[in-house]
Amino acid sequence: MNYEKYGRSTASAQYFLQLAGYLGIPVIAWNADNSGLERRASQSNLQLQLAPSLEHQTAAMLSILERYKWHQFSVVTSQIAGHDDFVQAVRERISDMQDTFKFTILSAILVTDPRDLLELVNSESRVMLLYSTREEAISILGAAHDYKITGENYVWVVTQSVIENLQTPSQFPIGMLGESF
Repeated sequence: MNYEKYGRSTASAQYFLQLAGYLGIPVIAWNADNSGLERRASQSNLQLQLAPSLEHQTAAMLSILERYKWHQFSVVTSQIAGHDDFVQAVRERISDMQDTFKFTILSAILVTDPRDLLELVNSESRVMLLYSTREEAISILGAAHDYKITGENYVWVVTQSVIENLQTPSQFPIGMLGESF
């Protein structure tokens, strides 16, 4: 199988897209890591981005929350490329939806150390949106299990970058929801 690869660095992809744009070469791209580069680079009329954008992914995640009437949630990200753009896309989508459904972001956490999750332990948040690589998600969700913020009282909704393939690590909690395009 040909699985997508997600990571923290998109320097080579961004360089290629900038070079192609400078030279006027049209590009059809599938950037598996969905980093923030598509926000800037896709404004070019010479690039067709086939991968789901961060905006599409956040819209899908928030539609799940809306469907189950989960108004409050936290955003958890790793240092994956585009993590700031993911948080911004969530905030923009919430702003667009404010007339039809009220969301409240209880916290937005950038996890660089497992202890960063202690903020969730002491919060009212029971629903978490996770944007990270698969490897980082294994570490984050393992720590979340240790802090007892997984299980029947908690829901983790994860992006395509966490799902990546059909093999399910034991650290992924039962009931975790993942989107895949």
